[in-house]
Amino acid sequence: MRQATEWEPGTAVFDSGSQMVGVVRQQKGTRLTLKRPSGLSWETRTVAVRKANDRELMQLRALARHNRNVSGLAMLRGKR
Repeated sequence: MRQATEWEPGTAVFDSGSQMVGVVRQQKGTRLTLKRPSGLSWETRTVAVRKANDRELMQLRALARHNRNVSGLAMLRGKR
């Protein structure tokens, strides 16, 4: 039987099941909880993920910047 990979929380990974890049929040056995900068979180299996490549890391950083910009605009609109 193949050994389950241990993923450290905070590791950027690509989930082939959802076709999305996310960050590992936690692992329970062969199940991972992943999260995107927008707050979206989902569960997947460890066999469905691999370490994110350079392009996917850029995508994750861009999503984080976009989320900060949207949050900042929402705060400005709320102060009017």
